[in-house]
Formats: sequence, C-alpha cells, structure tokens
Amino acid sequence: MPQPNLSDELSALDAYATKAMAEQARNTPGTINLAFGEPAFGPPATSKAAIEANDLNWDAFIASSKRYEKSRGMPELRESVASYYARRHGMKVDPEREVLITHGGVEAITLAVLATTNQTSAVAVTDPSYMLYSRAIKALGRTLKVIPRPADQAHEYVSALPNAAETLRQVSSFIVNSPENPSGYVLSGEDLDAIAEASAKHDCWIIHDEVYDSMAFGRKHTPARLWSGLEDRTLMINSFSKKYGVPGLRTGWLCGPANAIDLAAKLHDFIYLGVNIMSERIGMRMLSDTSADPWMDDMSDMLGGRAQQLMEALPNTKGFSWPRKPMGAMFAFPNVADFARKIPDRFAESGQGSGHKVANYFMEEHRLATIPGGVYGPESQDHLRMILCSEQSTFDRALGVFARLP
Repeated sequence: MPQPNLSDELSALDAYATKAMAEQARNTPGTINLAFGEPAFGPPATSKAAIEANDLNWDAFIASSKRYEKSRGMPELRESVASYYARRHGMKVDPEREVLITHGGVEAITLAVLATTNQTSAVAVTDPSYMLYSRAIKALGRTLKVIPRPADQAHEYVSALPNAAETLRQVSSFIVNSPENPSGYVLSGEDLDAIAEASAKHDCWIIHDEVYDSMAFGRKHTPARLWSGLEDRTLMINSFSKKYGVPGLRTGWLCGPANAIDLAAKLHDFIYLGVNIMSERIGMRMLSDTSADPWMDDMSDMLGGRAQQLMEALPNTKGFSWPRKPMGAMFAFPNVADFARKIPDRFAESGQGSGHKVANYFMEEHRLATIPGGVYGPESQDHLRMILCSEQSTFDRALGVFARLP
C-alpha cells in the first residue's frame, strides 16, 4: 500500500532547521541564547512549600503513578482553572463541563482542530503565527489557509480580515494567538469585534491560544470567550509552561462550550489517555496559589521592561525598525532588513530573507542565537525573533553585543 507523502508537506513548512539552530545554541558553551523560549523565571516561590509537602514525596508518587487519570483530568485542577479565570478575568467557567486537562498546550491545539473540523476541512492561521500551527494542521490532514496580517497597524486583525473574506468562507476554524508568539501582539477590542463578526458571518470556530495570557504589558489581554459573539464559538488553549516557567511539566488545558469539550474529551481518551497525575497536582498547587498572582504581574512588568530596553538598543539608526512593537508574551520581533544590508552577503542563504542572514551573522560573529522571522510565515522573512525571558546575565550580554553594533 503506498504511504502518504506527508514528509514532503511538513518539510515545506520547515522548523527542523530552526530547531537545530536553537539546539546548537543551547549546546554550545558561551552562546548568548535569545532563541529558545524557556523562561528563566519560575515557578513562583510562594508555591514551593505546598508542592514539597503534598506532591514531592513517596506517597504522592505512588498515588499518582499507580493509576490512569480520568479522561477530563483531575477535578481539583479543573476547579482551579475555573477559579483562575474568575479572579483574573471575571469570567465564569463550568469546571465540570467546559474544561479538559491536556498534555500541554500542544495537545490542546491538536484536539481543538480535531473537534472543530473534519477531514475535508480547512483551518486558517495568520502570517505571522507560531510555526507549530501550520505543522499540526498539515499533520492532521487538514488544509492550511494563511491570512497575511499587515504590520504598522494599531489593530491588525481589523485591517486583515476584510481582505480575507474568501479565505474565511472556506475554513471551519481560525487559530488566533494573543498575546502572540512571535510578535508580542495583543488583540485589541476592535480586533475582537472583527474576529467575532467574521466568525459569525462565515460560521467558523475561533481557537484562541492564550498561553501567554499573564504576559500582556502593552495592552490588556481578553480571553476571546469573554467577547460578545464569541462565547459559544471559541475554544481557548492555555498551559503552565510559560506563565509559571515550567515547560517540562507538560500540562495544559482546553476551555470552551460543553459540546465541543465533550468531543475533545472523547478524542483525548481515544488518542492519548489521561495526563500525568503528579504534574496535575503540581499545576493545581500553582494555579490555586492566589499569592502567586502578583508574582505573575511582576514577571509581565519585567518582560515589558526588557522589550523597551531592546527597542532602545536596536534603533532605526542601527538598521532595526519596530513595525510590530511588543505588547505582550516574551518575544521581540524587529524588522532587520536595513541592518542586513550592512553585513557581508556571505551570511545570506538564497531565498531565506533578511532575518535568516542576520540570524547567521549574530550566531557566527557574536555567538548570539536568535530565530529568523521567516519560520513564522513568508511575510515575516525580514524579521528576527528574540526572547525576553532569559537569565538576566544572558540578556545583559546581548545588550552588550547590540551596543557595539555600528
């Protein structure tokens, strides 16, 4: 029986070369790593005593490892998710019917796509967007539709969606990331109005990836389900990895209307089974620790301060521009086209754009690792992604490199 030629489709979307670049940065001593999105901060110290006393002992290990978790996840953790939304956003969530615990945000993305589409469906993403969306859509056999999103707009989706009417007519769901990886963009009220109008007009689901929800420093974050017209057609993805600085915990959740969560729970059970119970317990301690909320706000302020430092260190006079000023998440995404013209062409790779040329230059000349913007969509080839969540010493070394640039 012939095998599906999935490998070619996935390689066309790339990401493996970028992953190799990030791994090289992590494994090369002395590298200034602004590539890998692993927060140096967290978890919050206020949660430590409860985790140590209740979850990091032999009895907890045995209780967690000798059974499978229920399909929807630990009831106490789902209660904590509902409480988190209530206190942070004033949002009412039914923990029994509207929350599903997942193997990180990545599984939640997969389940959201599966729950809102069928094998003949198309899914829309924007350019730029997190590269995993495109790969997941292709891997699931769905058709990918891309909506270019112009920069230099106060409300990017407002200007993009009217021009995407035909695209949205063809899709079953539309993935939106806010606060966004890679650009740091945060949806405005006008954006949410445009998204609500488009989703109602074309009868498509909205999948809101809000894993950076606690990191909105330039504009207030709003979960899409809170917005008028989106309550019953939105699935929200979240996780512990970024906000608490624990990507290795591999625990997240999906939140949405009960009928969609019912289907997602069945798919989760058929494909993955329950999540790791010990990770759930630890996640529950952190999420229910209300004294950690000010800590999260402090981390957001720290990221906003670093974003401002980068914009000041990389001004127009050095060849950097900021058509997408970071408003949230933990990334900066400058346009580097003018700077690329200043450096030798030997750093360029055919068809890869200015971002790739500058990323090679920084790595080879300064041992500073970044991610070329083309990974996040063809429209972003002249951009470069840099993380804001490194150790302070690493960030300071990067600022030193930027200060020496001509």
